[in-house]
Amino acid sequence: MPPVGHVEEDAGDDDSFAEGVDSVARIESAKDRVIEDQPKYVFARIAVVLIMLMWIVSGFAKVSDVSAFVDIVEQHRVVPGDMAGMLMWVGPAELVIGLLLVFAIGSELRKPFGKLVILISFAGIASLTYYLSLVDPVVLQESGCGCLSDYRIASGMENSVRFFAYAKNTILMILHIVALFGPAMVDSNRRSHS
Repeated sequence: MPPVGHVEEDAGDDDSFAEGVDSVARIESAKDRVIEDQPKYVFARIAVVLIMLMWIVSGFAKVSDVSAFVDIVEQHRVVPGDMAGMLMWVGPAELVIGLLLVFAIGSELRKPFGKLVILISFAGIASLTYYLSLVDPVVLQESGCGCLSDYRIASGMENSVRFFAYAKNTILMILHIVALFGPAMVDSNRRSHS
């Protein structure tokens, strides 16, 4: 006879506890597999990091020496004189685009917000390329493009400033295409192999 107040443990109680622990372990294992199975979009993320660095470096150069940037753009004689006051906002706008691209690197890469930021960035690069096509080649060679404020690559090559600016912008446009369409290509490839 068991002592008063003593309750015999049922073997079923131990099994239910063990089953509960096993159930939690299975759920956690399934979560880990789902996380491991999600694509990382490595090339698209690298492309966005490079684009982001370009915007941040370029924006910081313009913010740190606004007067040099404004002088260069005025030498280009493309922007009307009454709009020259807006040039002081180009550097901060570039910094904002660079910082918004941080969200595109993370979870927003496949979401509308991330795509929108990448498209805005692409439009900025396309606009800059168009702007440079309007500048007289001789003036551009003498003054530089203003991309990094007063910094220029020294070269004895004729039209080197235009050549380097177009080459840089072409590479940046390719990186934008990788950032926009790379994840979709990875997803379609994964679906076809599933």
